[in-house]
Amino acid sequence: MSYKRNLLPKMALERLKENPDALFVDVRCKAEHKYVGYPKNSVLIPWTDEPTWEPDHDAFAQSVLKELGGRQNILDTEVILICRSGFRSNEALKCLESKGFNTVSHVASGFEGDLDENDHRGNLNGWRLDGMPWSQS
Repeated sequence: MSYKRNLLPKMALERLKENPDALFVDVRCKAEHKYVGYPKNSVLIPWTDEPTWEPDHDAFAQSVLKELGGRQNILDTEVILICRSGFRSNEALKCLESKGFNTVSHVASGFEGDLDENDHRGNLNGWRLDGMPWSQS
């Protein structure tokens, strides 16, 4: 399995199937997760959220470490991040790399994808549009 930093949704799903030890993290806020939907088999660890909407790099990395639990070689565990469009997940990826994580990638088109010519998401690409498994509460 060769490591790639930027993944399309289908490649991310393949990676998750090939590596059951991988951690799939939704970095969107709680409201997006609840009202827009979320990728199945992901865990929610927001990059930013209410009330400050400011990223806390240490708290984010600690939350990921906590989710990984007592795994061996914890910093070598494959972590795949997803957000709405790929921006926040890329920032979270840089954070985890700076904290010593070695195998972090993200879904470059995100859950909802890029903006179309009418500034709407969900029509060009992304996890949902590409037919990847997702749910909504």
